[in-house]
Amino acid sequence: MQPTQILVLGPAGAGRSALEETLARLGYVVMAAEPRAERAAPPAGDIVMVDLRADDADWGVLAEGLVGDERPLVIVAETPRRLVRALSGRPAGTMVLTGAESDAGYRVALSVCQALRRSALARAAERRPRVSLAAL
Repeated sequence: MQPTQILVLGPAGAGRSALEETLARLGYVVMAAEPRAERAAPPAGDIVMVDLRADDADWGVLAEGLVGDERPLVIVAETPRRLVRALSGRPAGTMVLTGAESDAGYRVALSVCQALRRSALARAAERRPRVSLAAL
């Protein structure tokens, strides 16, 4: 089984770097990107993690794309924000962490997200039309 890939979105800096190091130490493959004024997150990763602890990022347009993204989402935020409320009802699942997590807290949150992702992929595979060899 391949390690889970996590896309970390957030402004570059000490906070995002520490988050990336923690996730890598826990055994995840980590990719990072700056939030951009696009309607979708970059396609890489099994799980999207948004670091909202820095106040200098503009998430408005990107949030619209995250609502429809089919990957589970983990939001790390120290204070409630409008973005947290906007993303709370996503079909793919959203978890919110307070920013004071332990390794165990990250493991639990990401284990739940991995289960959500596997479940979504299994449902998608069941919906795909199957081709019978007899029909060929």
